[in-house]
Amino acid sequence: MRTTTSSLIALLGAAALIGCSSSGNGPEEPGDTLLEPPAQGTGVQYRMVSTIEPAQEIERCQLFVAPPEGLNINREEVRFSGGSHHVLLYATPYTEMPTETIRGQKLDPSQVHDCNDGPQGDWAVTGVIAGAQSSDGKSFLGGMPDGVALKVKPGTVLLMNTHYLNSSAEPIETDARINLFTIPDEEVTIEAGMLFHYNPFISVPAHGESSARMRCTTDNDISIVRIQSHMHRRGVGYAAHKVDAEGNMTELYAHDRWEDVPTQEFKPVLELKAGEALDYRCDFKNTEARDIAQGLTTRDEMCMLIGPYFPRSEAYENCANEQNFFVPTWFGSGKSTCAEAFSCINSAAPGDDAAFYGCVVNSCESVGPQLSAALTCQINGAYGACDEACGQGGEACNTCIVTECAAEMDACEVATCD
Repeated sequence: MRTTTSSLIALLGAAALIGCSSSGNGPEEPGDTLLEPPAQGTGVQYRMVSTIEPAQEIERCQLFVAPPEGLNINREEVRFSGGSHHVLLYATPYTEMPTETIRGQKLDPSQVHDCNDGPQGDWAVTGVIAGAQSSDGKSFLGGMPDGVALKVKPGTVLLMNTHYLNSSAEPIETDARINLFTIPDEEVTIEAGMLFHYNPFISVPAHGESSARMRCTTDNDISIVRIQSHMHRRGVGYAAHKVDAEGNMTELYAHDRWEDVPTQEFKPVLELKAGEALDYRCDFKNTEARDIAQGLTTRDEMCMLIGPYFPRSEAYENCANEQNFFVPTWFGSGKSTCAEAFSCINSAAPGDDAAFYGCVVNSCESVGPQLSAALTCQINGAYGACDEACGQGGEACNTCIVTECAAEMDACEVATCD
């Protein structure tokens, strides 16, 4: 039961900071409900306007530059015209406006651009700052406690992203606005971050149902302000739990909606201690005559947990540990043992994403810890032990992984279903 690393590492591309989906609403003119900019000295507005042609589905991106003094964001408001399921604002590593994409395409950075492969197809991003997937203004960040702020460094290039579907026979004029309300440096006592947990293991059979479940354990004490889900149109149920150090689960948030989803605000904030975890599950029902896997478009599915928290723990934002290794625990809802799941992974045909991800989805719940330990050991290159060998690629990498992950693989071999 030894597997190569290439297919396992490849799936991480899907677990980058992404967001997409669309509601399919018809034309709606931007109106007075959209936001006026913050008063001078209290914040900044980022606005993106474009035209969507009839029957067009498109992701669009626009670049902006943060003010020279940077941003200490304590509160946000988001509004967008109909036809979109989300608007997002990302931070990037750029300190100057890029004049070409990472694929070498020249561009005018001041203009709106098509980005149908998602923002990461054209630019590097480092995290999510703000956004919403509800046109009524239920935003990701919302409002933070006094003195708590999400910080953006001076001159950082920001990337605004929308995904619209116009199912009507007429063009629609779209208008998306994000207001970021800021506080002075001297008022900031704690830096905040944004959780962006993404489960890559989603597989829903044709005319069938399945679930995707992932758990992320924190290495540090944090306080969570609010959480919300993100799924596509096959999402029929969602539940998030807090898991204490003894493994006891307490439900935090549950609903059955994939669009205009509710947010769960915690007053007082939710305290998550080191060694405790967030555990979330997405339930899917597929009415199509094809298998559905996780991916970037509306033809695919997503399962995410998003929310602001403090103090910032950059690694935990993406379900990583303090050494910045991706370390979730995945729980299947099927009957396969850990050994059978890895055999399934080895036999999945190249490019058959639904079958590949289904190997984990169809495993039994009780082998989740062992299966995840073996998977994450391989995904993380034996936690750095095989970096040099895997830099060379090929058999040298595989040999190192097999050796360094032997204990995890052996534990997986003997793990059985209850």
